Order: sequence, then structure tokens, then C-alpha cells
Amino acid sequence: MLPATDDVSPLPWRDHQAALGALRRGVAAQSSVDAADGVKARRILFSLGKPPGDLLAALHALDRFERAIVVCDDPSAIETYRLNCLAVLDRLTASGQPRAIC
Repeated sequence: MLPATDDVSPLPWRDHQAALGALRRGVAAQSSVDAADGVKARRILFSLGKPPGDLLAALHALDRFERAIVVCDDPSAIETYRLNCLAVLDRLTASGQPRAIC
């Protein structure tokens, strides 16, 4: 189910960077899965106003990382999924940089 329309209005650029930074720090430190944190992370991703492909890649990486934690995969697998999720979030951050006007 998709969030309500009011929940996904695009954020201004600085808010976008701050939200992605907070999400990235959360993933980097995450060792357990909390439903409320998962909902918050997904609301951040939906609110960024990114193209569907970027959004799906980020959601997929986050889902795989959280699933690895829940099913108690070995620590190296969890870390692999964490690093993949961080790489996707880094790409989102890089693609959200404002362009210089010449």
C-alpha cells in the first residue's frame, strides 16, 4: 500500500540531503529491525521525489538488508547487504546535488 499523497510531497533540496543523511546514518548503525523505523525510512524515500527506478532500487536494498537482520543471516551477509544499501543511498545523495548554473 502506498502512503497518502500528503505524505510524499517532495522535500526541498536541503531537507532532502538532511533526510538522506539521517537515513544513511541509521542504516550504518542499525543492528535490529523495528517496524516504526522501517515505516519512517520508507516515508523518507517516498518523500524524496526520486524517479521510480531510483526509488525501487533504494527500497529493494533496504528490504534485503532488513530481511537479512530478521532471518539472522551470518554477520558477513548482513554487512554485505548493509554496504549495498549504503551504496544505493550514496547514489541517491549524489544524484540529488543541485546543478551549477553557468
